[in-house]
Amino acid sequence: MPHWLAGRLDPAVGALGTAMADASVRRLVVAWFAVVAGKWALLVTTLVIAYDRGGPVAVGILGVVRYLTPAVVAPFAGVPASRWPPLAVLRATNIIRTGAAVAVAVVVATDAPFAALALMVGLEAGFGAFTRPLHMGLLPACARTPEQLVAANVTSSAAEGLGTFVGPAVASLLLVWSGPVGAIVAVIATYAGGVLALARAQIPTVGRRAGPAGPRIELEEILAGARAVGRLPGPRLVLIGVAAQTFVRGVLTVLTVVAAIELLGMGQAGVGTLNAAMGLGGLIGAVASIALAGRARLGPAFVAAVTGWGVPIALIGLVVHPGVAVLAMLCVGLSNSFLDVAGYTLVQRTTPNEARVAVLGLIDGLANLGPALGGIVAPIMIAIVGVQGALVLTGAILPIVAVAFGLAVRDLDEGGPAATRRVELLRGQPLFAPLSLATVEHLAATLVPVRFGAGAWLIREGDVGEDYLLIDAGEVEIKQGDRVLRTLGAGHGVGEIALIHDVPRTASVQAIGPVEAFRMDRESFLEAVTGHDASHAAAETVASHRLASDRQRGS
Repeated sequence: MPHWLAGRLDPAVGALGTAMADASVRRLVVAWFAVVAGKWALLVTTLVIAYDRGGPVAVGILGVVRYLTPAVVAPFAGVPASRWPPLAVLRATNIIRTGAAVAVAVVVATDAPFAALALMVGLEAGFGAFTRPLHMGLLPACARTPEQLVAANVTSSAAEGLGTFVGPAVASLLLVWSGPVGAIVAVIATYAGGVLALARAQIPTVGRRAGPAGPRIELEEILAGARAVGRLPGPRLVLIGVAAQTFVRGVLTVLTVVAAIELLGMGQAGVGTLNAAMGLGGLIGAVASIALAGRARLGPAFVAAVTGWGVPIALIGLVVHPGVAVLAMLCVGLSNSFLDVAGYTLVQRTTPNEARVAVLGLIDGLANLGPALGGIVAPIMIAIVGVQGALVLTGAILPIVAVAFGLAVRDLDEGGPAATRRVELLRGQPLFAPLSLATVEHLAATLVPVRFGAGAWLIREGDVGEDYLLIDAGEVEIKQGDRVLRTLGAGHGVGEIALIHDVPRTASVQAIGPVEAFRMDRESFLEAVTGHDASHAAAETVASHRLASDRQRGS
């Protein structure tokens, strides 16, 4: 392997191994695979049923219902996540979604009218609208570094690619062997597996505001996402790209069915084949996208992925051949993985912790509205310019969008919502080192800079402990009475003993010369440290060691 390639991949592979060593990441990824595989199997099955009942128009209607419902619901993802732990909300969402899939099976088994099928599909999609925002919002709570966050997103993308491949492939086989009911039963079993995967996951949350629900508060949760997108270029860039990409995806959903059956002569099984090819490409792309963990900037990769999503679609219309179509869909899936990893990592890294789920919900709402609009437009495009013309026009949309906002990528700050120096200081403390990236960045955002003159008292022995101090510059003396116990400088923290043990300050801290520090309030400190087992243990060790050292020096 070339040295330059090994130098880029080695840290990326290391980050991937560290991310997958976390049990919570593994459980999240397994549940995500189950949801994606089940969703795509259900989509292929219901689209085939719709085509049999009403042709392209029925397919378009079902596509609108399938994507319009979550488009309306997803922006509300921040509401339950602000009332209850996001992991608990994700568990409940997957349980309800499994029940909704059972309802779809009953409708199909009883040969109910198409309107009933569309209603049940819409309900299932609506219940599942919270899944992606919650999943992507929880990953930063598991990763400890930006590289590990990229790696966690890569594994999620791989799971999505595998699910997008397995779901349609299994659905195609079951449609032939056991009919639609058998395919939907497989969906139910897959969803149930995802529920089991999350049963034992443990992910602490920090910075979650709890309180009574109400119309005003719910509106604030939605506006939190909109405000963050309005003021932050990272989420805004991803929002534009995802909106355009998902509109194209909605058009492609209809075009795939019509092209497979009418243009390419692949029959009904060809619908599953083309979708499975896209899933296989997604799986390949997920493996390849691990290289993104070694990149300092992800904006250019996101723009390139948007372009790569559209060009292969145009190729299907320009070169009408089943083999070309399969390869093109594989390329679409490959680009989709890079788009997901780069795009969602950008959002996770550039959005404050308290607004992350709300922003992801807003993006996911548009991600579902886009396919709904695409499902409406697709039959019109087919009627006006034919299937080939529709494929070419659809494929041209994303390259145009990429060129339009590509220049904005150059000025995009991808360093995250918290200052790098503050994160470094926190990571340097043993009690904060085990915490996730999301928790550390949340804590970094709560730090308040303070300055002390020479001889000033940072902490007085016997006072009530109200805060924790991180020294950024200068030196301080730790004293008990008139006795100096030790001297500390930049990179050290003081004040944890009173907070952890809930006792008065056990020593005083006095500035030797001018001191610059950061203050963390008691509530933020305790929420972070006591909410994470490893951090709590490290904090107890640090506090106990300092107490023992102080007693020894004082004796």
